[in-house]
Amino acid sequence: MTKRYTCTINLIVLGPFLTAATGPDRYGVDKSTHHDHKGQLVIPASHLKGKLRSSLEELEPFFDPACRLDLKALFGVKSAEGSYEPLPATIHFNDLVSTANSATKRTRTRVTINRASQTAQQNLLRAVDDPFASGTEICFTGKVTFSAFNHCAATHLASVLRAGLQWLTAMGAEKGVGFGRLKSVQVNAPTESEVSVIPTFAGTSDRLHLRITAQEPLLAGGIKSRRTNYVVSRQELPGSLLKGALAASMNEAHGVIPVTRPLDASYAADFPGFEALIKHFSTIRVTHALPALVGGPRPTRLPISAVEHSGTLVGNVVGDVALSRERTPLVNGRYSPAYYGDAKSLDRYEGLAEPVELFVTRSEIDDFSQRTAEGQLFTYQFFAPYTVDEQNKQQPIEWVCNVDFAAIADASEQNAARQQFATAVQQHLHQLGKLGRAVTVAVRDGPATPAVPNRALIEDGIALVTLQSDSIMLDPDIVRSLPLGQDLHEAYAAYWHDLSGGALTLDDFFAHQGFEGGYLYHRYLGAEERTNLPNRYRPYYLTLAGSLFKLRVVDEVKAPVVLTQWLSGGLPLPKWALAEYGRYNRTIWKNCPFIPENGYGEVTVNLAWHWEKRILRPLPRHAILSR
Repeated sequence: MTKRYTCTINLIVLGPFLTAATGPDRYGVDKSTHHDHKGQLVIPASHLKGKLRSSLEELEPFFDPACRLDLKALFGVKSAEGSYEPLPATIHFNDLVSTANSATKRTRTRVTINRASQTAQQNLLRAVDDPFASGTEICFTGKVTFSAFNHCAATHLASVLRAGLQWLTAMGAEKGVGFGRLKSVQVNAPTESEVSVIPTFAGTSDRLHLRITAQEPLLAGGIKSRRTNYVVSRQELPGSLLKGALAASMNEAHGVIPVTRPLDASYAADFPGFEALIKHFSTIRVTHALPALVGGPRPTRLPISAVEHSGTLVGNVVGDVALSRERTPLVNGRYSPAYYGDAKSLDRYEGLAEPVELFVTRSEIDDFSQRTAEGQLFTYQFFAPYTVDEQNKQQPIEWVCNVDFAAIADASEQNAARQQFATAVQQHLHQLGKLGRAVTVAVRDGPATPAVPNRALIEDGIALVTLQSDSIMLDPDIVRSLPLGQDLHEAYAAYWHDLSGGALTLDDFFAHQGFEGGYLYHRYLGAEERTNLPNRYRPYYLTLAGSLFKLRVVDEVKAPVVLTQWLSGGLPLPKWALAEYGRYNRTIWKNCPFIPENGYGEVTVNLAWHWEKRILRPLPRHAILSR
């Protein structure tokens, strides 16, 4: 097994120096300096990594053939056209932070010269930030982390990185006119990363929960549309992202190339000490990780039966109509409330800490021209590891998820897999998201406390099931065949009848649906259909989080059993989905990412919210008088 090493990088850069921010930070400045989420002037990790990779590619022919490094494995390779199989990097850089930030708001003017007149071209006078005077020595320091089999191999890699950095002449923007000249480079000797203390669990629960703290802004699950250069991040960290990152980090730690190789029982012998985890990896369920204040409960997705209506004294009031017996619920018998999509004061979650949004624009550099490649300028949305309270103060946050091992039937195997999972995430799960941002993970026993508690599984013969994450429920072919104007009550009723084995029947529902396709289809199901059906496109049809279903109990013995199973393991895929996505002799997760083991189909049953916020039908006037 490899070990994890860290080197400190120190660069001395001569002013003037500029790493350009996404946009100007004050009026009259065309190009501002780039600062991180803490306000520090930095050289972004992506810029350093790109420059270093280009440098090492130039130097590679001169290295001793016996000591050459696999640059593709180290720095990663984007997927080939149409393959959707990128090779992630195994070397990770932090931003290089200036140790002497300048508070001076100086600017420097630049012009473009008209070739014909040899004078300043009209409207092309620019003002750019000039925080450091010419000749000023600016020290930038950061870290690079990688895996190596021993200290000798780590030392060799550090020496190669040092040579690559020393080959560079300049950093940052405006290099062509003398900005950012690199004076000296120092890469310290690698040090082995400390292993955190692994908690031991007694085996009294079949669940754990993780609290993930980001050291840098996160970009999670964002996909760039072909029609835009804007990549949007998700607030939550999907269970599939967490499992994929853990699998990649386990492969990297054990020297497996490519790191994208799946973890399954046939490879268990390659991971000594983690055999039970690898054997049962695909059956372990990891829910989506949601942002909460440090130490706080895990956020709860509120149902879309929540409504907003006008209060008499305190403005708008939030209520819930899931328990209403009226077909068209009214407030005070007269006023129609505002539902999901129209209401202005409704929150999607209870207990959610909204992370601050950050935006960074980056480009891919063409190897030949050393300029931005055609069509490769992107703006990324990141989420900072903090939120801002009502007093405009930063409050740290963490992402919280549950991990369920109940699908492992054998008790001893379950306990072993549980302990090995805790060990694996604390020893190896150090990067998350599209750019491998640094994180730390704390493992806790049992499930996380929810922000909104549940009442009894069954109240007055009903169970109110609220989706906490998207779920595959309805067959899109059946939905397409419905007559125009017909609602989905019959289709959902058939789904719940089949899923519960007739123990529950659908009374009412509040649901919204959506499609997920594009990259996801081509990455999963389309991987097998591309040859024979190259023009086929089948997006996944999902019932979205927040959807609520009012189920009435038919079988009082069987109903609590199935409800308990859904709470623990999520909603299983319906029969049509198992048949549709189980084709081509591939395991289901290779064709469909929206499975319970990846955090989809998570539910709550009978949230206390419904009773605390319910809108009661007013008594008739004659009933009040008779009292």
